[in-house]
Amino acid sequence: MSQSAVADQDRAAAKVPAAPIGQSVVSLTGITKSFGPTLANTGIDLCVGAGDVIGLVGGNGAGKSTLMRILCGAMWPTLGSISFAGEHVNFADYGTAEAQRRGIRMVHQELSLCANLSVAENFFLETPQDAATRPGWRTVYKARARAALDAVFPGNGIDADAEVGHLSIAERQMVEIARAAATPGVRLIVLDEPTSSLDLDRSKQLRAFIRERAKAGLAFIFISHKLQEIIDIATEIVVLRNGRTAWQGQVADASIGRLVQLMGGDANPVHQHAVSAASAQDVLVRLSGPLTSELGRDIEIVRGEIVGLAGLEGSGQKELLHRIFSPDRKQNSEVTRHAQAGFIAGDRQKEGVFPLWSVLGNISIGALARRPALGLVSDRANREMAAGAAGKLRLDDSRFQSNITELSGGNQQKALVARALVADTPIILLDDPTRGVDIATKQDFYRLCNEIARSGRALVWHTTEDAELLACDRVLVFAGGRIVRELTGDAITESAVVGASFAQPADRLAAARDKDAPATRLGRRLVDAAPFIGLAAVLAVMVSANPAVASIFGLDLLLMPALSLVLVTAAQMFIVGGSEIDLGVGAFAGLVSVLSATLLYDQPWLGALALAGALAAYAGLGGVIQARKIPAIVVTLGASFIWVGLGYALQPTPGGASPEWLSALFSWSLGFVPTSIILIAAVALIVFVIDRLPLGVVLRGFGNNPTAMIRSGWSPTRYALVRYLIAGLFAGAAGLSLTAINTASDINSGNSFTLLSVAAVVMGGCSLLGGIISPVGAVAGAVTLSLIGALLGTLNVSSDFNAATQGLILIALLTLRSLTADRRSEQ
Repeated sequence: MSQSAVADQDRAAAKVPAAPIGQSVVSLTGITKSFGPTLANTGIDLCVGAGDVIGLVGGNGAGKSTLMRILCGAMWPTLGSISFAGEHVNFADYGTAEAQRRGIRMVHQELSLCANLSVAENFFLETPQDAATRPGWRTVYKARARAALDAVFPGNGIDADAEVGHLSIAERQMVEIARAAATPGVRLIVLDEPTSSLDLDRSKQLRAFIRERAKAGLAFIFISHKLQEIIDIATEIVVLRNGRTAWQGQVADASIGRLVQLMGGDANPVHQHAVSAASAQDVLVRLSGPLTSELGRDIEIVRGEIVGLAGLEGSGQKELLHRIFSPDRKQNSEVTRHAQAGFIAGDRQKEGVFPLWSVLGNISIGALARRPALGLVSDRANREMAAGAAGKLRLDDSRFQSNITELSGGNQQKALVARALVADTPIILLDDPTRGVDIATKQDFYRLCNEIARSGRALVWHTTEDAELLACDRVLVFAGGRIVRELTGDAITESAVVGASFAQPADRLAAARDKDAPATRLGRRLVDAAPFIGLAAVLAVMVSANPAVASIFGLDLLLMPALSLVLVTAAQMFIVGGSEIDLGVGAFAGLVSVLSATLLYDQPWLGALALAGALAAYAGLGGVIQARKIPAIVVTLGASFIWVGLGYALQPTPGGASPEWLSALFSWSLGFVPTSIILIAAVALIVFVIDRLPLGVVLRGFGNNPTAMIRSGWSPTRYALVRYLIAGLFAGAAGLSLTAINTASDINSGNSFTLLSVAAVVMGGCSLLGGIISPVGAVAGAVTLSLIGALLGTLNVSSDFNAATQGLILIALLTLRSLTADRRSEQ
């Protein structure tokens, strides 16, 4: 099927009515959810009909997220029931996969995309049933992604082949919304803060799309703290407060003021504060040079003021925040900072929270960073200090010991603001800090900003909500990467900001970004090619020293022993791709070698059974790690002792013999191509193909964002077993090769392979954080490391320097890689 045909098919499918208007889609009755003594939801009823657009509002912690998790199958209620079109469903049989089967999709406030995958691959994760294990399966999803994005956000300019991690947060939000809307059979889409990162035009496009699809019978639940959007788009509004339904009614009966009061907020406007005349000692930041050339003068940011940054998205506002936080040390720098600065990130997941830490740990780290490195840390002092800042933001200090990810998105943002308060830096940089925060918390935040400014600190505030700029003393309007206008006092209006934003074409920033792009790309390509360049250099040196190395026999003599490390590296690569490390993979290869030289040689059927049992045990490690949430390095380290113990029990000393058929597998020859090169190339090809299959995409997805994968209905336990099964097959093949190549076995023969395999995958371009693997690069890295000993021998250097040389090569390559690292977009 052609790409255009696929796109037309998807567009046609999107226009099919989801259900007759008015027909019930889903009903929740009496939903109650308790977490110990805390009631997150209490007796909530919610009925969604086809074509409904329900606006769900409430303060942070009102119970919205809990209710939606229950609706989407991610959580079971303590009490209550759910039914679809009148059909009652038992919650014991209801989970994420069942919710999706019944047509429910959710766009989460914290985006659920895998940043290491392309846009098209993320679409595949949502609807895998349309993929086939064939080379052209990606074409279907590229066409679907382009059609879906164009349908919701015309003129978006997003490349379906682009890696999601390279997109701005607004583009990522657009991708996730379009992905949910494009899902075949979808009947209800839950949008949690869908416009939190979108500009005004994209927000209007989304609301136009919702109106159009609602007329066709698709239902929506629209969750937002932007109450004007709720009133504009919703047909019905539900207000939650303290886990209960505070009000439910038609949008015609609602107003912003009434909704604010129902939520427990204060509808009073934000008041600006007066800034006293500043002295030279009060100047905290100076902006100059091309950055302010449009104004014809420098700009000084002084104590006691709030400076807003405005302009079209991507015009340079965020870049300025980062440049103030980490100013260039050059003498003629455009940004000069005269005091310490604290940063409040708007992208909580990427730049804000420490997900493994408690709420208290996330807050107190701001103050700890300014204390002496060897000073004592007092939990009581941290709590007292954090309690004051949290109290100003109405963040419950009883949650201090909870994991930060257990809080709602708005409360996580409160913790980040509290962190900046306890750090007590003279300058506070705010990157859209109220994104996804309810109106009551916003009012608290505005008042707090005034208090901070009155205390003599300066705030530099980037916001995507123009109305918030009214709380500033000055507004710097950006266009094309430069400040084109400065607004003060009564001149700060939304119309003035918008007008100034379009004052000049916004292409200068893009030009500046692309200025060094060719050199950067060239450097990155050279680093990516480093494993191959290194391998070629090693071989060249050895051939120049001894031309016989270039013969078929010479190459086989050198490269055949490298095959075992290549296979172990392939096994380790799949584990590392899952954001784990296997500290027992070398020992497992040694055990398989012993089994093949003993039981498999003496009693083939018993040996085959033993090998199958060993492989099953190895695959089971993935299940244990996932089910019991035990770190992989702990489980695999323990397993390594088991593998070694079994090997010694079977064969206390080196010996045994290789079965004749096994030796034959590694001793054949074509006569004109070294057998070792063919076998190594075959391993690289197999690994590459697995990675390019839909299975490989799923495995890399789990390595990057397991939460997103679970939300999309994928089983973490199943794919942990699959990951370790694949790794076990490669490690087992390595053990067989050890026996065949050495014609005997030794349980210690694979010991050095464990750490060497980790080094090889890193050299090859894989990320130890998971999700990014490089099959061919890892193989090249393994061959290079295995040849170091022979290279040193050729150069008459003692083999005692083998490990040191391998380490130096690894460190050098990592240093080069970091220098040319791709800077992900900060927009």
